[in-house]
Amino acid sequence: MQRLFPGWRTSTAVGFAISLFAYCSDITEVTILAEENVPSSVKSAPATHRQQKVLTVAKVEAGEKLEDFCLDSKGRILALLGPNDQSPSGIALPAVPGISAGQQPKFESAVHVFDATGHLVAKWAVGFSGQAINTAPDGTVLIGGDGHVARFSPEGKKLQEAESPQMTYIHNNKEEMQERAKEQLESDRLTFSEQVKQFEEQLKEIRESKKTQPATKKDVKPSEPAEEGEVSQLDERQLAQILESYKQHLKNLETKTVEQALQEVLGRAKRTHSITASDSDVFVSCPALAGYGFGVWRTDDKFGKAKEVIKSLSGCCGQMDVQCCNGELYVCENSRHRVIRFDRDGKEIGQFGKRDRTGEGENFGGCCNPMNLCFTKDGNLYVSESNGVVKHFTPAGKYLGIVGIAEVQPGCKNSCVGVTGDDKQLFYIDVYKSQIIHLTRDEAGDTQ
Repeated sequence: MQRLFPGWRTSTAVGFAISLFAYCSDITEVTILAEENVPSSVKSAPATHRQQKVLTVAKVEAGEKLEDFCLDSKGRILALLGPNDQSPSGIALPAVPGISAGQQPKFESAVHVFDATGHLVAKWAVGFSGQAINTAPDGTVLIGGDGHVARFSPEGKKLQEAESPQMTYIHNNKEEMQERAKEQLESDRLTFSEQVKQFEEQLKEIRESKKTQPATKKDVKPSEPAEEGEVSQLDERQLAQILESYKQHLKNLETKTVEQALQEVLGRAKRTHSITASDSDVFVSCPALAGYGFGVWRTDDKFGKAKEVIKSLSGCCGQMDVQCCNGELYVCENSRHRVIRFDRDGKEIGQFGKRDRTGEGENFGGCCNPMNLCFTKDGNLYVSESNGVVKHFTPAGKYLGIVGIAEVQPGCKNSCVGVTGDDKQLFYIDVYKSQIIHLTRDEAGDTQ
């Protein structure tokens, strides 16, 4: 039996389809989740940290949702909260049970500051819909989101706010953006038309093959993976579901105007996926101005002199983490299963990581990993995966072992991590539950 695309396994093709599909703004959520459970070999590997407790930092019943977090120089947790009206992937959530739409609690974006025990010690308003937060080398706090960037003092006083760099470019180049929207619409129509044809052909082949070939794997347990080249019944159902969704979206594309396409581009462009800084620069990752990739913009410390320094990064489910250390950028390009290192001008210095089904050692498993990273006191990297696994690497990519495993629901999502200055306390975001998982270093030795 043929696979969906030459050289691909069925699950990979389905993951690709979901990834492409997730970027379209006028579609419903696909309820297929990539399986990214932690392999037993990874679970049994020695680790330096183990889960200690769970900190609930947002209250769903109060209309709150955890967007992102970072740690300040004192080791405190700066939790960026927003209104609980969207899922981690940006899909509108249902109303809180028992509360009508008109009675839904209103919550404005804010930073809630917690100590390591989970005690709320301060909170302050952002003034716009914050989506990413980080601390700068001087201790100030950077927040980006909804077309804005801002710098706050450690106490929460807003020091400066500006339009995000990508939005400034858009507003200064309206004719170019109009042309890009037109090209994007034409490209989307062609892409989805071709995908519909391919999926139809594959479904036909699968069904014809099932009619002529007897079952040969009756004794295989449902939990066991299909052999290379096989397509399971679940894969067929997934493919059929995606095909119908693609057909519906193609209909929408055929009636969409260029102006509507432009507004979608503008809506996507407002989002900030990560924000980071060196002593003199600020870097913002956001959706690409053309296509469905990601770009990184650099500004000076006053949010001026904007320049796009990195283009065409490939990420899944609206996730692209970029962090800065010693003036260099480290990017978790999750769809390509690697960490890339750049200088401030976007020139690649090095990269490490590759895809592997088991996700052991220096390899990354799942549909799209690694997701996020942070730096240790000695400049090494703690790199997180969406199934809760955190690994330890040198800047050059040498694998040093497992840091710890947070117990979270697997799935393509923000997997932000932060570590205190003494490397003893590690924190991992759980965006589905608006919680932060607290792991501590095992002083007695490695844990199993």
